[in-house]
Amino acid sequence: MTSQNQTCCKLTCYLGRERCDVITNQIKERFCFISHYSAVSLLEAPKFLKYEKKFPTHILDQTTDVYSMLQKDRLKTELGVIYRRSDFRNMTGSISLLQFIIENNLQTTFSETYKLLLIIVTIPMTTSEAERCFSTLKRVQTFLRSTMSGDKLSGLAMLSIEKRMINDIPKFNENVIDLFD
Repeated sequence: MTSQNQTCCKLTCYLGRERCDVITNQIKERFCFISHYSAVSLLEAPKFLKYEKKFPTHILDQTTDVYSMLQKDRLKTELGVIYRRSDFRNMTGSISLLQFIIENNLQTTFSETYKLLLIIVTIPMTTSEAERCFSTLKRVQTFLRSTMSGDKLSGLAMLSIEKRMINDIPKFNENVIDLFD
């Protein structure tokens, strides 16, 4: 092998390693926040009975590592109470549990659980919703509508995103036409 070929081989190998490093770092960066999924499993009502018997310490540790503003001991105590109470077992999800806590003025009693629920409800678990909104926005803002005002574009995007709900409203199109006539 000539020195030129050896140099070329070393360069190719180096570039290959560079690319692999970039890909590896991108994957780590993209999936580094995947542990926030564990927080959701702490508040799944169908698991409360199982968690009452064997508390999910590992999941609690992951959750408090990700959300360092939560007080681990207090959250563990609150979750223990929630897992034991039958009125919490009827919840269908994080939103219904949050509503139950708010409706019964339990925000101070379950302060750490309340904080965790607010985080879970407000932070999307995936980016698919945001991606779907941008995809809809691209469809709505066509070449002919590129001069459209922001309010009109926003309204059309909302109509497109929420089309299933709008289809359930009887005579929606007629009502809109009557409103602007």
